Parts: sequence; C-alpha cells; structure tokens
Amino acid sequence: MLEPITGAEFETVGAGTDLTVVDFWADWCGPCKMQTPALEALDEDYDGKIKFASLDVDQNKELAEKLQIMSIPALVIFKHGKPAEKVVGFHPQAALKKYLDQKLAEVTAD
Repeated sequence: MLEPITGAEFETVGAGTDLTVVDFWADWCGPCKMQTPALEALDEDYDGKIKFASLDVDQNKELAEKLQIMSIPALVIFKHGKPAEKVVGFHPQAALKKYLDQKLAEVTAD
C-alpha cells in the first residue's frame, strides 16, 4: 500500500530521498484505481531507491489546485525534495518502470 499523505505532510514528502513519486488520485476515479496496483508493485520493486506516496485530491483540493493538477491520475515526481515533473493519466506498469529507471539514473548522475 502506498503511504497516504495529506497537504500538511506534502511539504516534506521528498525530504531525505533523491526521488519521490506522489500519486494524486480520488476514490471515484476509475483510471486511478487501475493505476494503484502498478504503483504498489513499483513501490516494492524500488524499495529503498524511490519513495512512493499517495494524496487524495478530494481531501486536499487546495494543494491540487496549487500544483495545477487538472486531471487524475497524476504523478508528481520529486527530485531531491522539490517537485520536478508531472505525469498525467493512466500508464501501464512497464511504461512507468521504464520512465522511473530513467529518472533514477538521472538523479544518481547528479
């Protein structure tokens, strides 16, 4: 299970890790429900290398607006504790793994 966070915890979500992925989702979102198992599997695959968390946009509307989350599911990628990229829409696990491998290589090279 992905670590659920709130808006208050969001400010420190990427602290102490090179790469963090925050999943923006809602309970009513079908594609979000399809995306969750892939993210949970990736969380296990990248244990200790990438931190994963989830944030319910219905419970944290102000934060979603601040980050301009207009569609969900959306992933915000943090590099060294700062939001760096956004990935919007459903993506299969293999595609996310390829993308995250690339991002992990980038932060390791920094």
